[in-house]
Amino acid sequence: MKLLIISGTPKKDGICQSLVTTAAESAAGLGAETEVIRLFDHKLQPCKMCRDGWGPCREEHFCKFGDEDDFSKLHGRFAKADAFVFITPVYWGDMSEAMKCFIDKLRRCEASRRWDTDKTVPSRLANKPSILVVSAGGSGNGILGALTQMEKAVIHMDGDNSPKETKGICDLIGVNRWNQQYMREALKASVASMVGRLK
Repeated sequence: MKLLIISGTPKKDGICQSLVTTAAESAAGLGAETEVIRLFDHKLQPCKMCRDGWGPCREEHFCKFGDEDDFSKLHGRFAKADAFVFITPVYWGDMSEAMKCFIDKLRRCEASRRWDTDKTVPSRLANKPSILVVSAGGSGNGILGALTQMEKAVIHMDGDNSPKETKGICDLIGVNRWNQQYMREALKASVASMVGRLK
């Protein structure tokens, strides 16, 4: 079982990074093959909205400019994963800019698969479980807004199919400086539950 952790934090320490470490160590301790993608370590360009707003992402499900940055390389890793944990700090009540940029391009390539007449190749998130985690610093505000945006994106990409025994959104976890200790334990439990159901 392979777990892909997608991190939208620029920091290599702090609360958000500690959540990335917690998820990775918890999954690895349960025998899952675990890979962390730190989006800030990769070159990512915003969507260029080709032609009339759509390029080959709509019908062919790849980004026309994905080889000019690291998107194509990262996109390919989603096909090989069995489950996902998305973790981002909260910026202005939303995902970090790096996570938003990546999700916007990923959503264009994967959500559009539902319009295909050939249903034999589903979205790379379909039938796979996800845990969504946001970490709000400062005031601690914006958690619900960021979680809502991430949830909407995963649902668009068919990542919330039912029944949910082994697929769909398993958990939404909001963390701030006051609840971080017990929410880190909640994240461990959530990862353990998801990995356990997939074994």
